Amino acid sequence: MNTIEKDFEKDGVILLKDVWKKSEMESIRKEYEFLDKNLKRKEIIKDEPIIVFWKHVVGEQKRICTFGEFPTLWNFVTNTLTPKIREILPNKIEKLQLLETIIFNKPFEKSNTLHWHQDVAYFPLKPNNQIAVWIPFDQVDKKSGALNYAIGSHKEGIKGSTDLHTRKPFDNENRDLIPTDPEQEGYKVQCMEMGPTDMVCHNGYTWHYSGPNKKKGYERRGLSVRFIIQDAKFDPRPGQGAAFTKQLDLKAGDNFEGKPFPSL
Repeated sequence: MNTIEKDFEKDGVILLKDVWKKSEMESIRKEYEFLDKNLKRKEIIKDEPIIVFWKHVVGEQKRICTFGEFPTLWNFVTNTLTPKIREILPNKIEKLQLLETIIFNKPFEKSNTLHWHQDVAYFPLKPNNQIAVWIPFDQVDKKSGALNYAIGSHKEGIKGSTDLHTRKPFDNENRDLIPTDPEQEGYKVQCMEMGPTDMVCHNGYTWHYSGPNKKKGYERRGLSVRFIIQDAKFDPRPGQGAAFTKQLDLKAGDNFEGKPFPSL
């Protein structure tokens, strides 16, 4: 097991600096900006992978893009990102099945805190083994709403799902919630200040949150790509409302598979 993989196993998250050329993310950012000006689609497309454009503003509806409309991003995910993950986590990954792709935007002052959460609480998988990658389009720091992680929290297992904006538990949620302040529970909290050539990768069980963007005249935009890393079954429960769940035509216990979720 390499050093990066050991750190990932211990901390549940790794920050890698200067992973790719700035020009690669610049091309993706430019294509995103072009699409963002004109994208109005809100209905979920059923038979192919989608990209969710999500602005962190209460009441804002998610918009839906396809990889056919965003070829620069598809090329990056398949030819650059996927090989890099296999390189840094060779023993962790049995497969890389694309689960979800989101581009987040936190506009100045209008944006919200996304409270402490873990990804697996929102996803209908069993076993629920997944990793997520986050890459900013711009330099991001604490003031502009960088991601914060509770180091080692992935070892606590699954917690309850809540509304990310209000922290109110979803109906019928009976699992223990992530504490309001993990530092008071003894966890070190690390703020991941980073730029477009960097990547943070976290275990689906790792607790994280992001504060509002308080940097005047600045939008905090970033790409999130999530992968399943071993075979899984469909295991629905309340509080699992990610956009991709509307792409599913599965019964509980079915293999989690389909055209929207290709193995890469």
